Amino acid sequence: MSSPLPPPPPPPTIIAKTIIPTLPNPPKVPPIPSPGSSLVSLLIYNGHPFKDHWAYFVGSQKLPNVGVKIHATGSVSTGFIFEIKRRHDVRASEDIPTKIVPLAWVDARYFDEERMLGLDGVEGGSNLEEVIDYEPVCEFERALSRVQVPEKSLVSVGMSTSEDASRRRVVQRDCQTWIVESADHLVRKGMFNRDVAEYLHAIQQ
Repeated sequence: MSSPLPPPPPPPTIIAKTIIPTLPNPPKVPPIPSPGSSLVSLLIYNGHPFKDHWAYFVGSQKLPNVGVKIHATGSVSTGFIFEIKRRHDVRASEDIPTKIVPLAWVDARYFDEERMLGLDGVEGGSNLEEVIDYEPVCEFERALSRVQVPEKSLVSVGMSTSEDASRRRVVQRDCQTWIVESADHLVRKGMFNRDVAEYLHAIQQ
């Protein structure tokens, strides 16, 4: 009488690999600009557990870390407004960004630093007061102001149950949406290269 066959071996253990998405490299920004051009950077503020807040920063040629912060400020529940913070010290303000990403050197003809910053005659950067403004004073700021900031897009509980809300899908637009859309606009105006807009599209949360 033959001995019974041994049981079949257990199936191989499959170890699932966790794929961590890699972010694209930021645009290549030369360390030395063309004469008179201004560096435009992306300021990123940690928004955990929500999305990060994004803003543009145009650095001054006269004082380090001081410049103009331009962003859409607000929330999806109340809507956003176009805001410019002049004489903004990116390293000493109450809202210090968690990351600064240089985007591009933009030609001098699009800026008016004296009007943007009001730093003429200021020495050393002490006693600078930040000024909040809503009116553009140069072509770069005017180009950004023409991009519509997001309106209120968060549907309340009561509204979400209404017949009108059930017929449509609400797409939330926020500060990152505005940055991406404005970057596309700056590409069309010739102020940004296409790679800048593509980078912002790729990292949008």
